Amino acid sequence: MSNWSYIVLLGAVVVVASLFLPRKRQQSQESKDTRNMEIALEQFMENTELDHQELVKLVTVLREEGKTQTELSKQRLMELENKCSLLEQQLGFLQQQRQNDLVVAQAYSAPVQAAPPFQAATVESTVEVPEPQQVVSGIQSRYADLFELYNQGKSIEVIAKKLSMNKGEVQLILQLAKQEEKVYV
Repeated sequence: MSNWSYIVLLGAVVVVASLFLPRKRQQSQESKDTRNMEIALEQFMENTELDHQELVKLVTVLREEGKTQTELSKQRLMELENKCSLLEQQLGFLQQQRQNDLVVAQAYSAPVQAAPPFQAATVESTVEVPEPQQVVSGIQSRYADLFELYNQGKSIEVIAKKLSMNKGEVQLILQLAKQEEKVYV
């Protein structure tokens, strides 16, 4: 073979080799890009999964707090309903007691009628009727000194000076006591 044929053969080998070499480099570059893309997607999926888990934990915590708050609200509502029913019972009792006191007060203030002559001999006066007591209001018990001076006929100015109070304060207390007496009577 001649030199020229060696050169042509060598050229053909170089051309064929040059065609295959860039493909290998291109394929390796594509595989590196693909691998980098896969790594990026995996990291993204891991981050998304971690965020999802945090959200699930947060929702779980919020749900539990909501249940706890609901239970506390229910318990508080039941306590308030119980207190309300107790107060209603006390109010009923106090109204009944006031009604009874009014009946007793009316019985004491009713005029006494003479018994018919045929019963006068059979009824003995063994029943003692208690004297109606003067109602002492809460304000009178708190300011006993003030009311003692007032009942002695002392003026508001004198009472205020003796008790180191303002005249307006003394007047207010006396007015409140009068209003309180109206409620009890």
